[in-house]
Amino acid sequence: MLKSILFLLVLITFITTPTRAYEAYNNIGALLLLEASDSKNQNQDVNLISNMTSIASSDSSSSDLLSQTYNLCSIAINDVEKSHNIKQNLLQTIASVESGKYISSVGRRLPWPWTVHAQGKGKYYKTKQEAITAVKQLQQKGITNIDVGCMQINLKYHGKSFTNLEEAFDPKKNVAYSATFLQKLYKRNHDWKKTAMQYHSKNTRRGINYKNRLERHYAEFIRTDITSVLF
Repeated sequence: MLKSILFLLVLITFITTPTRAYEAYNNIGALLLLEASDSKNQNQDVNLISNMTSIASSDSSSSDLLSQTYNLCSIAINDVEKSHNIKQNLLQTIASVESGKYISSVGRRLPWPWTVHAQGKGKYYKTKQEAITAVKQLQQKGITNIDVGCMQINLKYHGKSFTNLEEAFDPKKNVAYSATFLQKLYKRNHDWKKTAMQYHSKNTRRGINYKNRLERHYAEFIRTDITSVLF
């Protein structure tokens, strides 16, 4: 029983400690399995494991939920890229630059839907609700220059395009808005390279630097044919 109490205290401490998204997923399941196998003949301990498994699931820490989460942006991007006639792989590459994080279980950098960037700092949150709460806290402090979601849409300049934060973080709507914005830029420029530069900034120097970042990310994380180029 003492062992169970100690395990409970350790696990509660782990769950309630603030952490970035990629630090929160990989350990809880393993701890639960080890404890369960070590106490399978002790009813009280088995009940404890059952209860803690429910807590872990509700805290969005299972590997299944991790898998579902890191696929949300990519699925939305694949659909939107085709429906909006966006240059192939451009949205995927922009998302990799804007909200991408390395997922060790798949060995790739992938866009993360619950990403928030403000005051020069980007953070990955475990759940959509945590990301929304973080944005509300920033706004209560008077901070308005905030980027959110798969494509890191800036709420200061584009926030009115969404009904609320729930919608702004929705992967499909976040990506769709980004695609619509790219379309408008392309109609003006008739050139995808220049469009990608202006997606980030109308400042030429910043645009060129951003274009270079996109090309590097495409070569490293997106392309499947080693001879292909983004632009």
